[in-house]
Amino acid sequence: MIAAEARGLPVIVLGAGRGTRFGGPKLFAEHKGRGFLERILTRCHAAGARVTLVTDPRDKAPLERLLTSLPPVLTAPFPRMVKADGEEDMMASVRAALAQGPYEPGFWLWPVDAPFISAGGWRLAVETAARDANVVWKLRVRGSTGHPIWFPFHTAAAILAGSWPDGLRGFLKTQATQATVRIQALALEDEFLDDVNTQEQLAALGWLE
Repeated sequence: MIAAEARGLPVIVLGAGRGTRFGGPKLFAEHKGRGFLERILTRCHAAGARVTLVTDPRDKAPLERLLTSLPPVLTAPFPRMVKADGEEDMMASVRAALAQGPYEPGFWLWPVDAPFISAGGWRLAVETAARDANVVWKLRVRGSTGHPIWFPFHTAAAILAGSWPDGLRGFLKTQATQATVRIQALALEDEFLDDVNTQEQLAALGWLE
């Protein structure tokens, strides 16, 4: 059970990408009979999260079918939907969502192709962010950072206004250099937080439930 004070934090699910290396939009990907989106919405439901789902308008019909096939508890209240062009880079989706704010006291950015954090790992992440929401919280496993990532409320305006060749990585590098926001890592054990970019990568994850 996630602590009461950690419930209700905003989550932005980034699902507009076209999945060119994957063979199609990863919004509809599955692993062992469970969809990537279903897995993320399950975690969001456990945290009472306010979900904003960013999608490409071309996926409207199949997405509606997918959402109606899920347990009603995962889609009630229905996620807020934001449109973005999946042919553009991820920053376009991030900005489309942030423009629909506000997101207080901050927001999780969660690409749909990184759906495998465990219930325990997610509980620790959410409760950590709730205790200190003014920090960028990067989840780290064995020295590598994965998703989702927590951003404080005040970073939204900076992300909307700025531009960096390497997207959010560039934003975070700039913030760290200028010391305008604290960035901390939350170490987790036995988690898989990587993005899944190809069918081969997905097939190699047979050990994951």
